[in-house]
Amino acid sequence: MARTPSITQSQILEAARSVFLEKGFSATTTDVANRAGISSASIFKHFPTKEALFFAAMSGTTCDRIWTPELEAEIGQGDPRSDLLKIALRIASYSGELMPQMMLAWSVRQPGEIVRPPGIEPDFAALTAYIGREMALGRIVRGDPTIPAMTLLHTVVGFTMSQTLQNTAVRLDTSSFLEDFVNLLWRGLDPNV
Repeated sequence: MARTPSITQSQILEAARSVFLEKGFSATTTDVANRAGISSASIFKHFPTKEALFFAAMSGTTCDRIWTPELEAEIGQGDPRSDLLKIALRIASYSGELMPQMMLAWSVRQPGEIVRPPGIEPDFAALTAYIGREMALGRIVRGDPTIPAMTLLHTVVGFTMSQTLQNTAVRLDTSSFLEDFVNLLWRGLDPNV
């Protein structure tokens, strides 16, 4: 019996990108496997779901933490308000790139099929942990760190979605909006107030 050739993650993504651009989200992992010359099982060694494969192929993003990779190193350093603004800008950038792919995936899904964006759990956990550790250091007002983390994430994603769906004549400046939002959020987090 011949041994299955090994394939790199980038080769799988190249095949997936090609197939998804041809067939849309309705393409199957079998379609991708056939294009790559491997079994479907080989795909699932690299990507846990079709959605994960789709978003990695269409966005070029394969890392586990997308918008918080160096956040842990910031704990106790610098200005937490500035850190939150940097995170908000990264979330907005990521959401802006992801939104067209999500819209494509939602538009071609089959009845009853659930399409989820790439897992943001590692980033959300890192953001929540960062806020919690800054709270423990007294650099952010103590409380439930999940609340400001969710507030930040949902506001930025909601803003990005509204900007994507709105007429271009009414677009707001993303940097100005996020700076104003983080300043407003900071009023409730500032331990010196």
